[in-house]
Amino acid sequence: MAIKDWFLSLFSKDGKLDLSAVVGQLAGEVFFKELAIQSSLNLIANVLSRAEFETYEKGKKVRKDSYYLFNVEPNPNKSASKFWRDVLHHLIYDNEALVVQYEGHFYCAESFTCEKFAFRQYIYRDVVIDGFQLNRIFQEEDVFHFELHNERIKDVIDGLYNSYGKLIAAAQGNYKRNNSPRGVLKIEAKYSATKKAQEELQNLFNEKFKKFFTAEGGAVLPLQEGLDYTELASNIGVKGGADNAQIRAFIDDIFDFVAIALQIPPQLLKGKVADTSKAMDDFMVFCINPLAEALQDEINRKYYGKRDYLARTYLRINTSMIKAHDIKDIAGALETLLRIGAYCVDDCLIALGMEPLETDWSQARWMTKNYQPITDAFAPGGG
Repeated sequence: MAIKDWFLSLFSKDGKLDLSAVVGQLAGEVFFKELAIQSSLNLIANVLSRAEFETYEKGKKVRKDSYYLFNVEPNPNKSASKFWRDVLHHLIYDNEALVVQYEGHFYCAESFTCEKFAFRQYIYRDVVIDGFQLNRIFQEEDVFHFELHNERIKDVIDGLYNSYGKLIAAAQGNYKRNNSPRGVLKIEAKYSATKKAQEELQNLFNEKFKKFFTAEGGAVLPLQEGLDYTELASNIGVKGGADNAQIRAFIDDIFDFVAIALQIPPQLLKGKVADTSKAMDDFMVFCINPLAEALQDEINRKYYGKRDYLARTYLRINTSMIKAHDIKDIAGALETLLRIGAYCVDDCLIALGMEPLETDWSQARWMTKNYQPITDAFAPGGG
């Protein structure tokens, strides 16, 4: 269909604009889809906000300016949680996000243009931050350019729902039709055929029947002699329920497709509690951890560089504390880690979300006497 034909089809015979079909399509293709995408974005952002951006200097964990910058206040206008939520928003909707550094702070760009080259650094122009366009040109080494996939996932989702939204709109139409009152109007042969009688009959169809069907309370339909209206049996309890279930099934499919595209277990996105622990493990393995690695790799290669990174000065996004644990469930594991020397007392306190003591004895390593070096076991007289 040509654009002109499509545009003209929006108007009824009397010249009035009829957007009912368009609104039905938008309801299916935009609102439900947008709800699924926004729910996915909020879920990922809420989970990732519990991760800690740990900073290390020569292999030792430290809390200095860079730690505050990544975890608390990237710039004077936004907290870290809001800043990283903006980054994730652009990653999901645009497949990429650009972060520039200005006067020691990080800012997420609303839009930009990238000039790519094969064997030298990319150049970024027309960078817009909070509606203000910067005149400066940035090179690749000056920015964090985060990318999600090779293909823009939002385009894939849009294409997938191009037809699926029409199914939802059709199901909505069926639901309305099956739940609308219907009847038969009998007109006797002796009914007057005068112009006045025909106008009254037209008024009956256009005005009186409309008010009668749309009345919320009781209603009376006055009929002239020669007219007899009989309402057909209602089928709301049969067909209407099936249509409603079909619409819900289509909406569930939308959430499933978006969840699959973003590597989220569908039951987590839809709030189902069955087997949540296994779903959360899959969510961490296939969605959160790869995303955290992509962020930290870009930060390490741009913010720290090769020399510092090889000298064990780097950033690490710790996602191990994201999952909430009951203290009784992990007490045994902490005791095991403590007695084999893998954890010290301070490590156990941090794992419980508490502040470390930072004393000599709380940072010492302990090991039970039941263990011995393997060389002792193979030594003469040992084992």
